Amino acid sequence: IGAGAAGLAAARTLHDNGIDVAVLEARDRIGGRVWTVRDPAALVPIELGAEFMHGRAPGLRELLTAASLVSVDVDGRRFHTGGGRLRPFDDFWERLDRVMRRLPGDVTQDRSFHDFIAAKPGGRRLAAERRLATQFVEGFHGADPRLISAAVLAESGSPGDDSAEQKLGRVVAGYDQVLRWLAEPLTDRIQLSSPVASVDWEPGRVSIQLGSSRAKKTPAVTGSVAIVSVPLGVLQAPPGSDGAIRFHPALAQKTRALDTIAMGSALRVALRFEDRFWDTLSFLHSTDRDFPIWWSAYPMAAPIMVGWCGGTRARQVSMLSHGEVVDRAVHSLARQLHMSPARMRVKAVWTHDWQNDPYARGAYSYQKVGGADAPAALARSVRGTLFFAGEATETSGATGTVHGAICTGRRAAAQL
Repeated sequence: IGAGAAGLAAARTLHDNGIDVAVLEARDRIGGRVWTVRDPAALVPIELGAEFMHGRAPGLRELLTAASLVSVDVDGRRFHTGGGRLRPFDDFWERLDRVMRRLPGDVTQDRSFHDFIAAKPGGRRLAAERRLATQFVEGFHGADPRLISAAVLAESGSPGDDSAEQKLGRVVAGYDQVLRWLAEPLTDRIQLSSPVASVDWEPGRVSIQLGSSRAKKTPAVTGSVAIVSVPLGVLQAPPGSDGAIRFHPALAQKTRALDTIAMGSALRVALRFEDRFWDTLSFLHSTDRDFPIWWSAYPMAAPIMVGWCGGTRARQVSMLSHGEVVDRAVHSLARQLHMSPARMRVKAVWTHDWQNDPYARGAYSYQKVGGADAPAALARSVRGTLFFAGEATETSGATGTVHGAICTGRRAAAQL
């Protein structure tokens, strides 16, 4: 169930091992939260969802080699706005780590990141670094600081001083090409526009009823087992709401896990300009209320910049109309670059509301206070019949990433 990164990785693994598989996807496309669009005038693929390869990501890099896909490291320089001008921010990771390395790692005494920051670790000397760390938790993790676990962040919340884990990369041809390669031998096994309404199961038997806009019900899809790889937000959706799936019997053993993981919020707006009016700028950091982080297509010389807003603010901005969101983004960048919006000459805009998308209901997951073991609990199979994949079930610290999702799909297939 689900043709995102995890679902396709699971289905491809099963197919390659000679197991008959059907893939049910609610959308009219594969990819899930990986969604690449193309505009000849943009010069580079535009990512509406996942964009970066994070850190070493060995499984993903091996997959790129198998698929003959090229990736590029995101280099260039970071800048931040201050005192009415742009200043180099080459020590970003070092300054962030001054706070993040102080996080308490004891899960038995867990508390929220907000409570950790409220204790003012590092005193007055690290006041600016604490603000940076809070912005990082809200932006990178898409999290509410009042909910996210400090202990989990201590374990895997930032790359620390590991330069290999600090690296970011892009798939030059577009992230969707990774998933197209996974799906290539499964073309006749993938059923698009097929939202799952209910899963009736007993040990060794699964009957899946699809939702339909037609008056009569569609025939049930039956099998001996099922891999559920929908986003966490869909598993948490209230019964009867758009995109929700009813399990019968209910998954009582997953209740605590679902209660201690949250779906983060993030909003991205990609802008194409008439000209590229920057040089080596890779990332731009600010304290702007609406879109505090921007990045370019560097090292590709394309006139594209992406604005990013995460956490509770992203959820608030997502409630605005499309026009208002775009206007906020354009004016945010104009403020940070000390330019008038008209002078920037915006030619095209792309964005997608993942928060209100019924088949996502957010960006990606994070663990709440007391939720250190929640991904492992969510990943456990039920009676050898229902198996679970998706970035929220990743147990080695790669939740929220495409490479984490792919690993969980392969793991679920191996379990099955």
